[in-house]
Amino acid sequence: MPHNCKRCGKPAAQRCSGCTLSTAWYCSSDCQRRDWVIHIFECNPRRAINTSDHLARAVEENLFPEDPQTCEDFGFTRAFSIENRSQVLGLYIGLIERLNVSPKKVRQWQIEGTLVENIKATFSTLPERMRGGYYPWFLQNQWVLDPTTPRPGDPVEEMMLRTWRYVRAGHSNTDTLEDIRVEMAGWPKEKTACHLLCNLVLSQMHPSPDLVIWIPFGFCACRDEREESQLAGVYTALLQKCTFDELYQAYRSSALIALFDSKGLRERREALAIPHLEEVLRRSPWAFQSVWNLKQLAMGSEEAQPIPSITVDYGFMNCLKNEEETTLLRDLYRQIFALPRADPMKLHEACIQGKLFHYIGQLLKLKKKDQKVLKRLLNNPYPLPDI
Repeated sequence: MPHNCKRCGKPAAQRCSGCTLSTAWYCSSDCQRRDWVIHIFECNPRRAINTSDHLARAVEENLFPEDPQTCEDFGFTRAFSIENRSQVLGLYIGLIERLNVSPKKVRQWQIEGTLVENIKATFSTLPERMRGGYYPWFLQNQWVLDPTTPRPGDPVEEMMLRTWRYVRAGHSNTDTLEDIRVEMAGWPKEKTACHLLCNLVLSQMHPSPDLVIWIPFGFCACRDEREESQLAGVYTALLQKCTFDELYQAYRSSALIALFDSKGLRERREALAIPHLEEVLRRSPWAFQSVWNLKQLAMGSEEAQPIPSITVDYGFMNCLKNEEETTLLRDLYRQIFALPRADPMKLHEACIQGKLFHYIGQLLKLKKKDQKVLKRLLNNPYPLPDI
C-alpha cells in the first residue's frame, strides 16, 4: 500500500520506528526531522516531553502553547491579553525560526534566569532595521518575560476603565472604580453579561468555557480556540460600530444576529462558517439545548459540576455519586468535542432519541473494558413516550 509523507505529502517509504502511528511515514530524514516537533507528541519518545517541546510546537503551528507550565515559563501567562501573547509568540518565532536559536537553548536560558538578557544579545547581532516589530515591543514590555520585573499598573483596573469608557461613550465620565462597582451592582444579569463581554474583547481576549457568557454569546459553537478568537474579532468590530446600549438591547431581545448584519458585519460573520452559531444566538440569552451546557462542562475546569439538565440527559445521574464514573463520562465527552468531525447537534439528536451509546460508538473506538459501564452510564429516559 503506497504512503504519503506526513510532512510534505510526497510518496514516502520510511516509517517512524519509534511508534505505530499509521500516518508516520516520511519521504526523507529531513522531513522526519522537521516534523519531529509535532510528531513527538504522538510518538513514544525515549525522553520525557518538556516545555521546550511545547514551545517548539507553538512556534511551528503559530499557536499559543496549551501547556500551563510552558505558558508560565515563557511569558504567555503574564502577557495577559491575546494581543500581548501574540507579540510573545512572534518574538519566539523570530528567535527560533529566523535566528536559529533552538527551543532547547531558549529553555536553558529560562532555567538559568538569563532569558531576557540572551534575547537582547541575540537580536543585537542584527541591524536595527532587520529586527522586526516584535523585538521593539519586547524592549518596552520586558516584565512579561521577567518575573522579577513588576507589571506596570493593575491590568484588572485598566480593563474596567477601558470598558467603562466604551459604556459611557458620548457622555462626560469622571467615574472612579468605586462608582463603577456601585452602579453595576444594580444592573440586571443580562447587562452585566454584556459588560463582561466588552471587558474581554476590548482587551483582546475572549470568553473561556469557565465563564457563563461562553454559551449565550455563541463561543460554545466554535470548534476550537482559533475560531473563538476569530469570533471575538467580529465582536470587537461590532463594538466599534454600535453603542453599549445597542449591544445590550440586542442581546436581551435575542437579536445579536440582526445587530451584526445591521452594522455591515454579515459577510464577516458568515465567513467564519461556525456551525450552529446563528441557532445559538437566536435563542440567546433565554434558551439553549443542554448539549451546549454539556460542552461547557467537558471543556471547562475539573471543578465544574453538571447542571440538572445534563445530569439527566447525558448520563451523569447514572454515576450514583461515583467520582471515577463521573470522570470517565466527562473525559469521554471531552474527547468527542475535540473531534473535528463531531457535531454537537447530532449528539443532541442522539440524546433525545436515547441512542447516545450507539452514536458515540460511531465516533470513538471505545476500550473494551469500558464498554459495559459506558453502556449503562449513557442510558437516559429518552425518547419520551407520546402523550
